[in-house]
Amino acid sequence: MINNQRITEAMLSAPASLAGDGSVTSAWADMNNRYDYTFLVAVGAMAASKGVKLELLGSNDSGGSGAETIRELSHTADSGGETGRLFAVRGRVTPDWRYLAVKLTNLDDTTATVAAVMLVSDTLYVPDDGGVTVLQV
Repeated sequence: MINNQRITEAMLSAPASLAGDGSVTSAWADMNNRYDYTFLVAVGAMAASKGVKLELLGSNDSGGSGAETIRELSHTADSGGETGRLFAVRGRVTPDWRYLAVKLTNLDDTTATVAAVMLVSDTLYVPDDGGVTVLQV
């Protein structure tokens, strides 16, 4: 690890049940004095052809007022279903948004389990992609 590297992690969304056609938005993370970020979003078992949409949201208010979608990604499980899926949303902090959050929307009518974790740093640390679906911003 580089001496001046500082990584902060926060649990933004505890594991929660995502009802059919529902959505879950994480807590808003303050990007002040941060260089880059990675949000890890875990989705539990998904039935065959089940879909979810992941969005990175930006706001200049800690409560998310006036939030806008910065980037989004849709994912559909294959015909055999999936036991779980991990998504990484990462990018460099810009002056456009002070607060960031991730939102996961269930595109089907069956329940899924989700959780979100954020890692932010003020250096060029980027976690390994090993088996993770990445939404690069």
